[in-house]
Amino acid sequence: MWARKYYPFIVRMFMGEKQWLTFCKYAVRVKVLRGPCRRVSASVQHNVIAALAGYPRATLPLLPNLNELVWSELKMSNLINPSVSLIKYFAGPGITTVSLFLICWPNHVDTEGAVLANLPNLCPNVTSFTAFFPRSSHNDHSVEIGSIVEKWPHLRVLRSCAVEQSVMDTVMTKQTLDTLSIELNNCHTAVYGGQLPSHVTTWSLGGNSTALCLRYLNTIQGSPNSFHLRIGADDSTTAEMERLVGMLPTRLDKARLHSLTIELTSSYWSTPASDSFVLSSPLLTSISLFPALNELDLSTYCTAELDDKAYETWLAGWTQLKSLKMGVADVSKVKPVATVGAILAILRACRQLETLGIAFDGTLPPPSGIAQKGKQPEESGGEEDKDRCQNEWGVMNHRITHLHVGYSPIEEDDEQLAELARCLKTVMPRLERIVPDRYPLENAAHWAKLQDIMLAG
Repeated sequence: MWARKYYPFIVRMFMGEKQWLTFCKYAVRVKVLRGPCRRVSASVQHNVIAALAGYPRATLPLLPNLNELVWSELKMSNLINPSVSLIKYFAGPGITTVSLFLICWPNHVDTEGAVLANLPNLCPNVTSFTAFFPRSSHNDHSVEIGSIVEKWPHLRVLRSCAVEQSVMDTVMTKQTLDTLSIELNNCHTAVYGGQLPSHVTTWSLGGNSTALCLRYLNTIQGSPNSFHLRIGADDSTTAEMERLVGMLPTRLDKARLHSLTIELTSSYWSTPASDSFVLSSPLLTSISLFPALNELDLSTYCTAELDDKAYETWLAGWTQLKSLKMGVADVSKVKPVATVGAILAILRACRQLETLGIAFDGTLPPPSGIAQKGKQPEESGGEEDKDRCQNEWGVMNHRITHLHVGYSPIEEDDEQLAELARCLKTVMPRLERIVPDRYPLENAAHWAKLQDIMLAG
């Protein structure tokens, strides 16, 4: 049926018994399908699949044990060589996860649109549905998406554009729904007015700008355990950013939220932001109003202005924090004023910490050790309390194995590297790896050398 000598697929003959048996042998093993193939013309793919489907003994779906379907189209390619209609050959009742990355929707030809509209009938048992659209798009997909998702009775995960109020009301009644992700593009997005039910424990909201996110958040409230906010930084201002983050404590249940991620992205592409925002005092104040957090990710913000004392003060109330990521993905790469002293302050405040990412100035030596020998262990007891009293910095964490340092600057001075390595290994004895940015190469090489020194000691 096909050969791979020169191209991934070449139609070379009509379907015969031998080829059919070979196909059946492998078809039953396939659980996940990702298509269409980008290196093969749509016409070839149509011919291959049509030959399979046209065989007298063939039945649909062609892959009977498929449970996940991922379909992505290249920009504008569907207008020349339609590919979405191929979904009908694979869609079946066994599929529970559907992910569509459709650049041109809803501008498909009628045959393509008919297949998409019929998805709930082709795949009636879907529990996870993702529909991705370009951030720069001005198309409104709410009607098409809404007519699909409201027909799945056992939907557990929904990731899509905003849909109309009536559709959201229907979706919110599904007791199975626990994960909701809404992406806002440049169209006049529908908003939802109301309270998200308590069974929606994971909520994500993304928008091209803070203005779009503000508009959507203004009419909705929720009590998720986890919230992820993605903001298009290119079309946002500092004042809007502070207003948006300041709104979060009024829209989310402060006692129930355990995981918070605020991510700066591009306003036009599904890529990291090309601009950054300083983690200002108003932002820190708003975030600190969530006392139950055990995961906090502010990787994409510029934390260069936070000094060691600021970390100590800000984190004082988060004793249950297990994961903290600060500024390690900041595109501005402004030299931070925080030193390794900030790491010590974090470890003292957050005794349960398991994951740490922080941008700090590694060119500065560790602070002088504090004399704590002879101090009696705290009432909580345990080996860690005793260890804290034994080392000169008065703190020790036995949970952290990887330290993410991002673009943190460091110099190649053997004596200074050895002292920093000794400090890090003393306060984090299980530390195995230090993870810097790949570039600049020289800086990454210095961190690699420090890691070697640390492990050799």
